[in-house]
Parts: sequence; structure tokens; C-alpha cells
Amino acid sequence: MVKEYLRKYRNYARSIALRGSRYHCPLCDRGYRRLVMGGCPGCGSMDRHRILWLYLQHMQRTARIRFAGRLLHVSPEASLGKILPQRFDEYLSVDIDPRYAMQVADITNMPDIADNSFDGIVCNHVLEHVDNDRNAMSELFRVLKPGGWASLHVPIAGNVPTDEDPSVIDPQERLRRFGQEDHVRLYGWDYLDRLRTAGFNVEVTTWEKFMSRADAERFAAIEDEVILGWKPND
Repeated sequence: MVKEYLRKYRNYARSIALRGSRYHCPLCDRGYRRLVMGGCPGCGSMDRHRILWLYLQHMQRTARIRFAGRLLHVSPEASLGKILPQRFDEYLSVDIDPRYAMQVADITNMPDIADNSFDGIVCNHVLEHVDNDRNAMSELFRVLKPGGWASLHVPIAGNVPTDEDPSVIDPQERLRRFGQEDHVRLYGWDYLDRLRTAGFNVEVTTWEKFMSRADAERFAAIEDEVILGWKPND
């Protein structure tokens, strides 16, 4: 308890000390003179969180989505988990670990969640941790309403196929091959094909498509992309 209090106090003090005007975080709506290892000193958001939020705002302004209805947030990030519940009528966070979300759920099998339940889903940097990612994609598609969207960002190696091997369980070998000790694969160019096989129409967006370079640099949202899966209307 004391350690957690001290950690929060240190983070708060650091965020005050780094206030400035070079960067502006769109999630906590504050300015900073520098970031901390790419993260916002205030809310901890990373590039992928900031660009997603900026793109969701852009889609709301252009009437592609509405900030309404029901949102499912898988393994919720702290920065997004503060702002998203304020924008949607109903918000549900889930995680396999009960410490981190409102409800325990294994996204490879969600029998307690009905078909066509959610207008939007945020599931970022999750699927690379899931043994049966194809089942997870199918379940996410099932619980999404027709016409709904799902943010499904993962680390992607680039112009190579996905590297996965269920026999690799040693953390150091996973780190070497997949980029992190608890990753079970490193996705490649075929990741988007997996999403399409699950039924999604796939959209990949970078900052150039909806904001200026000056804005992207000010928001520190220039190094990542947004990967959305849309469920076709019936």
C-alpha cells in the first residue's frame, strides 16, 4: 500500500516537473517539455494509445462512428481506461487476470457475452499473448455488432510471415524470437489476413491520413498506426 502510494506520488511529481509546451497529450490534455521513454509523464500513454484516441475522435467528427453505445475494452490500458468510459453509454473491461479489469474473461471463449453485443472493441497488444489467436479473433468478431469496429493493434515485424512455435516456452527464447518474454508469436504481413479470415474488413491508418505532421509531432503520435477491423453489416 505504501509502495503504491509512493509510486503514484513520484509519478505525479515527475509529471509536474516536466510540464511544458513541446508535446501535448490528447488523453490527459496536458502539455510537457519531454516524454519519458516515449510515454506521457502524466497518464503514461504511449504512441499507439494517443494515435488511436486521435483517430477515434476524427472518425466521430466525420460521422464514421458515434461516441455512444457499448464498448468492450480488453486488457485495459490505464490511459485509455480513464477516458473511454466517459465517452460511451456502457463500458466493460475484461482481462484473464481479475486484478486488471471489471470482469474476468478469456477472449478465446466468452460464453457469457452474447452475439452482436458491442458497438466497439479496443483490444490492443493482446493477441500476441494469446495461444489460440484465431479463436480469439472469431470471438471478438462474434460479440461485435454488424457495422461495429474493433481496434486490434499488435506488434508486427514487417515484410515477413508470422513467426510462432507453441514449443517455445522458455522466456528468454520468446524474448529473442518474439520480442517479449510473454509473447507467443511475432506477427508478420499475414496478420491482416488472419483478421480477414475471422470475418473482419481491415483498415490500416497512419497519421498522414487525418492530421498534419506538425500535429502528429506535437501529440507524439507519429511512430505507430491504427489497425481496425470492421464487422460487415448483415
